[in-house]
Amino acid sequence: MLAVVKEHAGEGFAVKQVPNPVLREDDVIIKVRSVGICGTDGPILAGTREVPYPLIPGHEFAGDVVEVGSRVKNLKVGDRVTPCIVIGCGDCDMCIEGKEVLCDHLVETGIHVDGAFAEYVRVPAKVCRKMRDTTTYDQGASVDPIASAYRTVKASAITSKDVCVVYGPGPIGLYAVQLIKLRGAKTVICVGTEVDVERLELAKKLGADVTINASKEDPIEKVREVTKGRMADFVQDCVGVPGVPIAAMNMLKKGGTYAVTGLYHSLPEVDLGQVVRREINIYGTICYTRQEFEECLDFVEDGRVKVEPLITHHFPLKDMEQAFAVMQSKQCMKIIMHP
Repeated sequence: MLAVVKEHAGEGFAVKQVPNPVLREDDVIIKVRSVGICGTDGPILAGTREVPYPLIPGHEFAGDVVEVGSRVKNLKVGDRVTPCIVIGCGDCDMCIEGKEVLCDHLVETGIHVDGAFAEYVRVPAKVCRKMRDTTTYDQGASVDPIASAYRTVKASAITSKDVCVVYGPGPIGLYAVQLIKLRGAKTVICVGTEVDVERLELAKKLGADVTINASKEDPIEKVREVTKGRMADFVQDCVGVPGVPIAAMNMLKKGGTYAVTGLYHSLPEVDLGQVVRREINIYGTICYTRQEFEECLDFVEDGRVKVEPLITHHFPLKDMEQAFAVMQSKQCMKIIMHP
């Protein structure tokens, strides 16, 4: 089969023929129909994130079951499915508590084991969720980033009277805008920069009441203006940029919440004095549970969260080098590959 393979550390990846995955008794083999390029895939393909080599990346995907392991009871050949990335051991304390994303022996498809930048992929049957006949493969491939944003929103105490800020109008941020609006927040504000002008416009179409271009105006003062001095109840950081924590805390009211979804790859400055004096709440979330993944599939299938406006490019898998170049240029929102 054709696959994208990260063969070694450093720059470069190969698009080449590799053996098909071999079926195991608790697994299924999926014919991949749509697979998104995630922000996590960028560092893997660029060689700046260490992974087991060789590795086939890719974890935002949907397709058709073509082989079923001997012990699998809930799936059959022909089922249209989207699998979640998280594979917990099932036996550690976190798994027993239903928090498999914090599993002591966590395995993630496309990061620790071969993923879906390939014609076929093997995954445990337990992580697959069946899609309705009317659900597109592109929609199924979009559930993973939605669920990553959703875990943060679900853990919040957002109410119908709250003013909520989303930092970063990338895919995760734009899904957060929709999910926070779905939660019933009074006002949703989305913050970006000059390079995000088109994304900020899209944020408005997807439910943001106010957008802020931080390259042209002070986001803290803008929040103060919008809230008439009351400031925000909740800020969701979907970027992981070092300057955001200080700004986020300064736009929060006393007792407000700063929630982190974006991954930080360098140490940010954080004013812990404000956390104490103003009782700021801080929490972070990583990925999602299988239950949250299923809830997000329902959001998509019921039309409560829109994915199509975020998909800007489609490429055949053989053109991964071109697709990766488009991703690196940041002239896109979400790229979907089709093996």
